[in-house]
Amino acid sequence: MESSERIETSKDFADTPGGMARRWSTEIEAAVKELTKFHEDGDKIVERYLDKRDDWGQAESRVNLFWSTVKVLLSMLYARPPKASVSRAFQDSDDDQARVAGQILQRLLNKSFDDNISAWDAAVRQGIEDWLVVGAGQVWLRYEVETALEEVPAQFDPLTGVEIAPAQTVERIVAEDAPCDYVFWKDFLYSPARTWGEVRWVARRVYMTREQLEARFGPEIAKVVPMVRRQSKQGEPQVKNDPWARAEVFEIWCKENRKVYWFAKGMDTILDYKDDPLGLENFFPCPKPLAANVTSSNFIPRADYIFAQDQFKELDEINTRITWLTRAAKVVGVYDKSAGDSVGRVLLQAGENQLIPVDNWAMFAEGGGIKGKMEFVPIEAVVNCIDRLRQYRADKTQQIYEVLGISDIMRGASRASETAAAQQIKAQFGSTRMQLSQFYIAEWITHALRIKAEIIAKHWQPETIMRASNIERTPDAAVAMAAIDLIKNTELAEYRISVEADSMAAMDWAAERDAAVQFMQGLGAFISQVAPVAQSTPGAGPFLLRLMQWAVAKFRVSSEIEGVLDQAVAAMQQQLLNPPPPPPNPELEKLKLEAEKIKSNERIAAFEAASDEKVAALKATVELQKVEMQAKFDQVAAQYQQVADMMAVVQKVNPVMQLDGLAASIGQMSQSNAAQMEQLLRAVTQKRRRVPIRDQMGEIVEVREVDEPESPAGLPPGGPPVIN
Repeated sequence: MESSERIETSKDFADTPGGMARRWSTEIEAAVKELTKFHEDGDKIVERYLDKRDDWGQAESRVNLFWSTVKVLLSMLYARPPKASVSRAFQDSDDDQARVAGQILQRLLNKSFDDNISAWDAAVRQGIEDWLVVGAGQVWLRYEVETALEEVPAQFDPLTGVEIAPAQTVERIVAEDAPCDYVFWKDFLYSPARTWGEVRWVARRVYMTREQLEARFGPEIAKVVPMVRRQSKQGEPQVKNDPWARAEVFEIWCKENRKVYWFAKGMDTILDYKDDPLGLENFFPCPKPLAANVTSSNFIPRADYIFAQDQFKELDEINTRITWLTRAAKVVGVYDKSAGDSVGRVLLQAGENQLIPVDNWAMFAEGGGIKGKMEFVPIEAVVNCIDRLRQYRADKTQQIYEVLGISDIMRGASRASETAAAQQIKAQFGSTRMQLSQFYIAEWITHALRIKAEIIAKHWQPETIMRASNIERTPDAAVAMAAIDLIKNTELAEYRISVEADSMAAMDWAAERDAAVQFMQGLGAFISQVAPVAQSTPGAGPFLLRLMQWAVAKFRVSSEIEGVLDQAVAAMQQQLLNPPPPPPNPELEKLKLEAEKIKSNERIAAFEAASDEKVAALKATVELQKVEMQAKFDQVAAQYQQVADMMAVVQKVNPVMQLDGLAASIGQMSQSNAAQMEQLLRAVTQKRRRVPIRDQMGEIVEVREVDEPESPAGLPPGGPPVIN
């Protein structure tokens, strides 16, 4: 920046690696300065939480009620990993692709928490603990991909053998993940703002070794990056015995220009920068941080401990005084040395039922006996002071519980005189005070899961989604690919991803059992009431199921079967559109058979009448052909006679001429005419019979005429052709 103390526009810095480095050096310095008080308070609170003391504080006697309070809150707010719920924005029962897509996303998101030692569970748990202790917790999501080189052989034309594509080496994706990293509360920075919506950029500080720098930025940059030790309060290292020197690298995501920068303190040039690598809707790869007690005037967390720090200090002081007074409350006194050792031996050496001898009893008695020779330091005032301090300590403890929201019911304390209803009211009131904290945590985890779902939808390969969700092993495998295409090609706004707050709380098995029993009782009563209506009016079935779904949704234990009800409603609607055939009726089937017989007989009679007409027409045709053939025969005979007469005349004129070929041709013509005449006669005189043709059910579908086995006498074997 040139000379101004404040940045007016981004043009105040040159768009060069050096200009970028100056800009982000200024931005990081401003953010650290803004959060300095929060960081200093956080260091002190962590020391108090871990009960770290200087040498002068070893004489104190503390009650680390803050540590026990945080543990109680952590067990209440995050007793078990959460369960994500993915549902469609529009509950269309017949939209199987959207339903299966929601199941796939839900499987992938919940898979992050399936393992009790998973990185997701550890990161979320550490972030919540930071929030409870210092007032801020954060996680960071990444897209992680593993590739491998694969040799692709050359391709040849199977017919010509010509090489179509040469052999090549390609890079293929072998594994994909969207891991969640825990961010230490002092390593998370952001632009100073009044609310989270005004934040322009977020950054996290990562400490990298020289090898990690070379792998990420190359050897040229890695060798010039300054190495430091991870610092904490007053320049002390966070990990005192870490032998590795590391570089302090900031990964900065700027929403204004949707670019990511990598900057290291002490460098006069930027390490690297890229355009938006994830393409997220809200750009930031992290959710809104868990921030305690922020206001709309300045988005800076403030730990709950600060609001009760005076009470904690007083409690420590009270407990220290009780300790010293307890040490002072002991039997201490003096005795007359001139009375001899007998008086001193009374407390030091005398046992039970033992008498200590006195040398001069008369003188001892005149001096007042033991009372006259011995005097104890009074401890009544000390004991009374201890009792008063204990009462004061109990009041101070209750005051801390009220300030931090930890009531006596949270620790399971109650009076025997209280009724069950009174204890239940107290329990409900105590849980109400925790609901807001549970909501903050659920909102934070939900936002992180939405970022992961967006990374999956925009960057994961369909094969990875299929394999990781194991959806092909379910009954919905047929629509799995269509559902994955829907995830890849549509916006995630169609799905509502949420985390129920009670899914992270400690499970009360008795309450779960009672809720399940109550749910089954209500469901059974509903079914018994609407069953007669469903039987009398089948069309009311889908409406009744929808009504039951609305009713059971009021029970938290019913969330697992709502999908089953969706499928049942869809199946019932499909059944109403395509009702099954009625059951067979014997009487009706008998009537149908009789009707079919009547129809078959009618068809046979009609065919017989048609066949008789066909035969009569054929006979008339044959008679006509016989007349025509006879005329042709007479004509040929006349021609033959003329030719014969001509041959006789020619032979008389020239006896040498051979007429055998002409005579043979005339003979063949005569034989052909005779064969046609015989075929027509067989067609007319051939006997025929009718044969019924039946289908597989035995019903008559056709009647055909076939020749008799034996030909009539006077006709050549073979008979005439069948009339179709």
